[in-house]
Parts: sequence; C-alpha cells; structure tokens
Amino acid sequence: MLRRHADGRRHLDEGLQAAHCGDLKRAVSRFDRALSADPGSTDAMLHKGSALYRMGRYQESLDCIDALLSADPGNACALLDRGLALQKLGRDGEAVGCLESLLSTDPGSLRAMSAMSRSLSALGRHGEALAAVEGALAADPGDADALYCKSLVLGRMGRGEESVAFLDMAVAADSGRSDRLYEEGAGLARRGRHMEAVRLYDRALEADPKNARALAAKGWTLDFAGFPNRDVLACYDAALGIDPGCREALINKGLLCDRIGMYGRAVDCFDRVLLADPGDVRALYSKGVALFSLKRRDEARLCCECAVRLEPRNVKALCSMVWLLEHSGMYEEALSYCDRALEAAPRYAYALSYKGKILLGLGRPDEALAWYDAALGIEPDNQTALYYKCRIEAGLEKGRGGSGGGLRGFCKKFL
Repeated sequence: MLRRHADGRRHLDEGLQAAHCGDLKRAVSRFDRALSADPGSTDAMLHKGSALYRMGRYQESLDCIDALLSADPGNACALLDRGLALQKLGRDGEAVGCLESLLSTDPGSLRAMSAMSRSLSALGRHGEALAAVEGALAADPGDADALYCKSLVLGRMGRGEESVAFLDMAVAADSGRSDRLYEEGAGLARRGRHMEAVRLYDRALEADPKNARALAAKGWTLDFAGFPNRDVLACYDAALGIDPGCREALINKGLLCDRIGMYGRAVDCFDRVLLADPGDVRALYSKGVALFSLKRRDEARLCCECAVRLEPRNVKALCSMVWLLEHSGMYEEALSYCDRALEAAPRYAYALSYKGKILLGLGRPDEALAWYDAALGIEPDNQTALYYKCRIEAGLEKGRGGSGGGLRGFCKKFL
C-alpha cells in the first residue's frame, strides 16, 4: 500500500513538472498513472482537470472535476475550475451558480469574482458583471485578470475608450503576459491556424525574449507550415540556449534531425531528454527509430519495447514497433503490433494504412487493398494509401490478364 502511494506521488510530481514545462499531453498521462496507483488522489484529479482545461478539452476537464467534487464537495480550487470549464462550454448560467457557491465560502477569491463577471456579462447582465469585477479590483487594483475582465465588460457595454484604457492597464500589470500569449498561440496551432500561432509566439517573445517554450513552439509550428529546416533549427537552438533541458525543443529537434538523416544528432537529443526522465515514452520510441536508421537494431528494438511496456496503449509507440519490425522483414510480428495499435485507436489512418503494407509483405494484396480503403475512408488525402491502392489495383488487373510473376513476386515489387 505504501509503495502504491509512493508511486502515485512520484507520478503526480512528474505530471506537475510536465505541466509547468507546457507538455500537457505528458502531464495528463502522468496524472493518469498517479490515479492508477492511488485512485482516491484528489490532487491528481484536480491537476488532471486543470491540464485538460489548458488543452481545450473542456468537457473532459469538467468530468474530471465533477469526480473530484463527488469525493470533496467543498474543494475551492475544484469549484473555481468547474466554473471556468462551464464558461468555456457556454454554460454560463451553471457557471454563475458554481461560482456563487464558491464565493459563499471564500468571498475574497479574486479569480472567482472575475470569472463571475465574465459569465454575468455573457448572460447580458452587464451591471451585475461590472459590480463583480469592481469588487475584485477593490481588493487588488493591480490584478491583471480583473483588469482584462473589466475591459471586456466595458467593451460589451459600448464604453470603448474606457475598455481600451483598462486593457492597456491589464497588459502593463500582467507579468505573465508572455506565458498567456504562448498558451493562446498553442491553442491556435492545435486548431491548424499556424501562422496566427506564430504571430502570437512572436508577441510572447517580445514580452519575454527568454521564453524557451514559445521559441520551441514557434519552431514546431514553422516546421509544420513548411518553412526551411534552418529556420526551424534556429528556433530550437535558441530555446536550448536559454534552457538546455527544454524538453519540447529537444524532442522536436531530435525528430527533425531524424527526418533529414542526422540520426546521430537525433539520438543525442533524445538521450538528453532521457537523462532527465528515463521513462519519457516519446523520447524512447523516437530514439529507437533513429537507432534503427544507424543500424543499431538491437538497441532500437529495446527502446521501442521499453516505450510499449511503459504505455501499452500508446499508439505511436506501438506504431514505432510496427515500423521497426516491418523494416526488418518480420511481418507477422509487425502485424500483431499493428492490431494492438488499431485496438487502441481504431480510426488511426496511419495504422490502417500500415496494416495494408504489412499484408502486402505477407503476399495478401486483396486484404491489403481493403485496409488502404479503410485508411482513405478516414483520411481521403493520405498519399501513401492512395499510391499503394492505385498500384495494387493496377497490378491485380494485370495479373488477372495473365501476366506477372506470381503473387509473392507481385507483392515484392511494391516493398
């Protein structure tokens, strides 16, 4: 029992560190591990809900917070987070009720007053909204969130000049403005609005030139948008010059180095991540792929297997094993890992397409064609699936016409 509690505490601390560094997906994974070890951990529930909220997964955040409140109905942090999640879901009436409950026990909560003001304003109750935010500013005239909120309410009331004045005061008071802009940029990037995200990262860097997370995120976004590799690497190197342990910069630089054939440098990047956290699943399977390209196949397999053992349903870790085994000609074993990946994520187009490739390697082109069709049903512009589908259809048609060198020879032509 003590061991499970200690494991839960360790995973919780790892999740908090990941959340602090902006790696929210990893943070949620660690909080889930903490809850597996200690299902009653209200700290893990609270921080998981907060991380999900920051990722824009508001309904999941709300579900997590509700589970916490069923165990601890008076938890002030959970009540505040519940109100904020309800706001994001457009359920402002419920948010007001939740925040009123919090303020009845903690009338001095500035964040609750500001949040209450936002929901009241969204409901058209601008006078009440203004009174709520002025209560927050009476307690702390320099509170940036309250100043932003008053600017919002005044704007909705048609008092434009006053709104702008309070916005300027909020910006001047907001020492965390760079992080706020970074978070907004990350949200835009997740929605595919990459150039808007880059502009926000630039604004974050104007506010704080040493914001390593904003530099790393800018590099990734430029890479995704097709900018030259040198521009992307410059962002990662600048981030690492500020924070040599910046995980996002190390992981993304490693992935780029792997993609452009600089496998040794890629391994170095992943090793630096693993030095800080030997259980970093993404670094493990990414290192495995780079090692395989260096023909260090036993080490490569060990890294990928470790990643899968740590997170048996991590689809990308499973697909890394699929890639490694398929490139080793071990099609049957690759197929078993591919099936595990599809069990975890049945609509993952990459795994659907890869199953087609493995079946082709096993001399089963008709089955392969069905899996490529399944991938295209989810991702119609999947170029790999389109290419192999057309080639297989042409080859099968030719084979039915009496030409070709047999089924196995037909399949080998494509691999």
